[in-house]
Amino acid sequence: MKKGLIKAGFYSGFFKIWLRARRSGAFHILMYHHVADREEVFLPHVPARVFGRQMEYLKKEYRVRDLDELVEMIKRGEAIPARSVAITFDDEYDDVYRNAFPVLRRLDLPATVFITTGFVGTDRLPWTDELGFLFKETARTGLEIEIGGRKEQFNFRDEAARLGVFREVKNRLKALYESERAELFEQVKEQLAVSSRNPVRILTGPQIREMVEAGISFGAHTVHHPILTRIPPRRAQEEIGESKVQLERILSREVKGFCYPNGEAGDFNDVIKSMVQHAGYQYGCTTVEGVNGPAADRYALKRTWTSEPSLPLFAARLLKGSLC
Repeated sequence: MKKGLIKAGFYSGFFKIWLRARRSGAFHILMYHHVADREEVFLPHVPARVFGRQMEYLKKEYRVRDLDELVEMIKRGEAIPARSVAITFDDEYDDVYRNAFPVLRRLDLPATVFITTGFVGTDRLPWTDELGFLFKETARTGLEIEIGGRKEQFNFRDEAARLGVFREVKNRLKALYESERAELFEQVKEQLAVSSRNPVRILTGPQIREMVEAGISFGAHTVHHPILTRIPPRRAQEEIGESKVQLERILSREVKGFCYPNGEAGDFNDVIKSMVQHAGYQYGCTTVEGVNGPAADRYALKRTWTSEPSLPLFAARLLKGSLC
């Protein structure tokens, strides 16, 4: 019933009327990861065809602004124009170059990509991508791992069960300090016994520079993608500061934005935010759900995850925030 009402509101034009009647200065920062060629349930993604429809909708109904520009308006205390929105991508996957960049260029839409600098020019990936690939490809039907001194057994005999166990194991690993997480990940990798190579790739330096020349912005996402509250403070400071230095070397221009790895409420704190500010960044993005008003904390900007395959649901999600 709810989805039926949303579709009716979208196709009748009611959403458009309602949206244009609002004068809210709160803006969305849309968050993407993979823009995939096909459905990939073990990856955080939207299919390329869905992404294209979403961008066409944004071009028509919203004011898509560069995130650096919106943050500068907050910094100066200026009013944010109604229906403003920014587009961001985390983790610099090459499918962003292949599937998202052509759409953004065709529609002349700005966007920001957050780069884990230690992965550029290598075959390295965030461990969460590696974990998803292991669960997707494994022929095993069970897993036994030791967490907190206690052995736990997981069983899975079909894709749905594997997906459920993958999500549980991923969340359990995220809660650990990095050294414990790395050790446990190796246990999982050994037991799932996948020999094939993960096809996911990271952007190269030349691809990044091509995107910059076309108007795409880049921000830092640490050097090695650790959750910053799960590592020693000195190392967190190095990850934050060095990623800015390395990215500015790649881009030959100033880097203003930072994105907290994982970015949930427990993954950054006032100490981490202070490190980001003192490293010279103008803002920090989280993965905390919500919109940002004129008084938003620049070092804890909220974002909106946009995986809805249905354009009416996507429009409704944005409209809800625009009513704030």
